[in-house]
Amino acid sequence: MTMHIDSVGGVLLMVACVVGYFVYKHTRSAPAGKGDVVGAIVCGTAVLTALVLVLGGSHAAQAPAPAGGGAPVLPASPAPSR
Repeated sequence: MTMHIDSVGGVLLMVACVVGYFVYKHTRSAPAGKGDVVGAIVCGTAVLTALVLVLGGSHAAQAPAPAGGGAPVLPASPAPSR
């Protein structure tokens, strides 16, 4: 299955990945020598969330919700006659 990601979303995702990479590399230079993977993922997620809220977040291209607000209601079928 192919999923379309618009160009702004792709750029925001790449920026978040780069920030996470740099956080990982910065924590790797610590005396223990191990990078903080969880900190890098959290930092990348926070950056992505902030950028989406600031730059993205336009959902005008999405399909509108059904008028009923839920599952479509089917008309009742007539009762069988004898």
